[in-house]
Amino acid sequence: MFKTARVNRISQNIVEQIRENILAGKLKPGDRLPSEKELSLEFGVSKASLREALRALESLGMLEVKQGMSGGAFVKEVDLETARNNMFNYIFFQNPSIGEFTQLRTLVEPQVTEIAASIITDADLDYLEDNLNQTREIMDSGPFYYDLDTKFHHRIAKISGNRLICFLIDSLKNAIVQIKLQLELDRDFSTQVYKAHMRIFDALQKRDPQNARAEMHRHIVEVDERMKAFCDVESLF
Repeated sequence: MFKTARVNRISQNIVEQIRENILAGKLKPGDRLPSEKELSLEFGVSKASLREALRALESLGMLEVKQGMSGGAFVKEVDLETARNNMFNYIFFQNPSIGEFTQLRTLVEPQVTEIAASIITDADLDYLEDNLNQTREIMDSGPFYYDLDTKFHHRIAKISGNRLICFLIDSLKNAIVQIKLQLELDRDFSTQVYKAHMRIFDALQKRDPQNARAEMHRHIVEVDERMKAFCDVESLF
């Protein structure tokens, strides 16, 4: 299955070969890799180089290394949290500006909200209404309500039924939260976000796609303007 690893970048070459076999379906979630001894011989490398590669694949979420008699390296389906963390790491090192976040959000979220308004269920509306009620109760406590804010946007994305859209919006929100944590956001900001969410909810409740789209777009632009007003530079990563 595997070829002798190239001398240069030995561990990286091992990672690439195992990853290619997983993506090609030759190795599936739950499959156990051969023993360290067998893999070392097959790749023609030391156990130290092999272990380095296995640790790299484990950090990517593609392998799970178990200890003990029944242990070994097992192929693992990449979980959502690992994927989000990898996406965040990429965004972090790209050091995007607030404007770049806003541009991407305005291309995606208004359209998603428009779709949601056409297919939203009573259960979805109950969830969003409860989210807003919780938000109103904690607004006077001081810190911005990051968790509820993120859940509000996640639920709207989830309604679309598109997992890729959900992943993208969740990843963007997680990155934006990190920016917000560095800013001294005041109560006016919290109030503005709450009112925007209320307007979006009202449009969704009325099942008005065009207004839902417009209100989400307005909300994203307002957040962009307020965040820029709270900092001296466009990028805070």
